[in-house]
Amino acid sequence: MKKVLMIVLCLVLAVGLVACSNNAPTPSESPDTQAPETQAPAVEESPAQEEETPAGEKPLVGISVPQAPTGWVAAVQGAAEQTAERLNLNYKLLAAENEGDQANDIDDLIQMGCKIIVLFPHNDTLAPSAQKIMDAGITLINFDRTLGDVVPDYYVAGDNRQMGVLGAEYIGEKLGGKGKVVIAIIPAYGEIFTQRVNGFKDTIAEKFPDIEIVGPADGYAAQNGSPEEGLRIMTDALTANPVIDGIYSTDDELSIGLIKAIEEQGRMGEIKVITGGGGSQAYFKVMDQYPEMYISSQTYDPYMMITAVEIAAGLLEGKTYEARTIIPPKNLDRTNYQAWLDENNITPDAPY
Repeated sequence: MKKVLMIVLCLVLAVGLVACSNNAPTPSESPDTQAPETQAPAVEESPAQEEETPAGEKPLVGISVPQAPTGWVAAVQGAAEQTAERLNLNYKLLAAENEGDQANDIDDLIQMGCKIIVLFPHNDTLAPSAQKIMDAGITLINFDRTLGDVVPDYYVAGDNRQMGVLGAEYIGEKLGGKGKVVIAIIPAYGEIFTQRVNGFKDTIAEKFPDIEIVGPADGYAAQNGSPEEGLRIMTDALTANPVIDGIYSTDDELSIGLIKAIEEQGRMGEIKVITGGGGSQAYFKVMDQYPEMYISSQTYDPYMMITAVEIAAGLLEGKTYEARTIIPPKNLDRTNYQAWLDENNITPDAPY
């Protein structure tokens, strides 16, 4: 029995000595500097630090556009999104059904901390919201429609007045300098459409004084650019004016409805010429359907939005740009629209 107790005691003493040995500081350590049992690796050794900055940490670009009531606006939205994806931007695109919703969207984009906002406003009533953007120190790139007295950092648009000039020259030439013409306009789209009409009226007065503008001096007013609105206002114009030789229209899709009204009223042979504005493939097809009428469009294509988004990307890289980028229009009819589509790589499946 004594031998057994001695063996057990020896084993206990041996275990205790081993345990003490394992916890003792090494010669190079003092008890005060002993390393903890677990220690995180140094930050510089983490492989995660060598990875590219995630897209979410890039400067945010906001894009605010109207909700699409027409193919043109839908194409603008599509061009913005596709360009932002192609350029690998960190972006947020918001589409608003009306001016109030767009003002709220702009407030949201400001709160998100956008560095740049690309704004395609419903109309110039968005001027206070545009000023908010600039007051917040955010770079504002305004596309297409103007903002009253608010001057954005950058502005990208077509030449609206020149569209009116080209439309007047086309109508004047096709009518041989004489006839009665009505105007179709979309006042809700703001100053840019007024510029088109003013360019038209000034050119008619200067170059074709024997052409008379009949109906309302500022034109028959549509609520938007839909063909349905064109059908409505042209029905009124045809009822009020027994003689119409030509139509100056500021929008392609509106003109589709105007032509439909002319056909329904049985006056297709009477009205010789009509213009539009934009460069719509649906409108180009209509040109081919009515060879008895001269039908033209002054280009104001939605793919100009590509330029606006490219400027945003370039600014983030430190590039510099002119404050205004104005893209000149071209006059298209059935004789040259296909060449223009081919030149600009616009395929039949494009939204406009």
